[in-house]
Amino acid sequence: MKLKVAIIDDEIHAIETLSYDLLENHREQAEIVFSTTDPVDGAQKVRTEKPDLLFLDINMPAISGLDVMKLLSDTDLCVALTTAHQEYAIQAVGSNAIAYLLKPIQPDGLKEAIDKALEKKHCPADSGLKKDKIAIHNHDSIHLVDHDDIVYCKSDGNYTELHLCSKTRVVASKSLKTIEESLPRASFKRVHKSFLVNIGHISKYIRRGHGELLMTNDHILPVSRSHHHEILKLIQSYL
Repeated sequence: MKLKVAIIDDEIHAIETLSYDLLENHREQAEIVFSTTDPVDGAQKVRTEKPDLLFLDINMPAISGLDVMKLLSDTDLCVALTTAHQEYAIQAVGSNAIAYLLKPIQPDGLKEAIDKALEKKHCPADSGLKKDKIAIHNHDSIHLVDHDDIVYCKSDGNYTELHLCSKTRVVASKSLKTIEESLPRASFKRVHKSFLVNIGHISKYIRRGHGELLMTNDHILPVSRSHHHEILKLIQSYL
């Protein structure tokens, strides 16, 4: 079954170029169900047409692509964010998009976005607890915490603080190293001997010292010298 694709971009030329690339190189995998230069209209069409993958421009005059994502946060939609401006790509790091594509969109980036969306379409996440949650033990209870709800983890000796989206924290009676081994490596990166971050919750990279990260809960975390190049490379991979 083909991937249903939609495009929202305020520039008609960008829509035409992407549509051509999809039809020319990915006709067997994907079909375009709609495209529009109006982001508000596009958000409404997503709900009626139900595409699997949305190519969404970040910088649009009426409403930004990131705001469109918020409007569609209750949908099971794969979003590939596109932009002609590198500075907007950094802002998009914490948005949970499956891809961040700098215009003109390169063939490898387009293929990666399609492959990720196809994988999600053909292999949907299980409803079971083990795949998407971590069990956090403390002295009197066991918390089941969604991976996506974890903003970052902080070492506290033989204990670990998990800071969550709700701006609350859970204390685990395990070391940070043990917690790190229980979480998916693709989503969680060590940035310091005392900090493990969910890369989907990075809002901004700050060029100060060896680097600092502003997280979605407004906490600022240090990047250590030993992790500086790895984290900077990760941030630059979104450009």
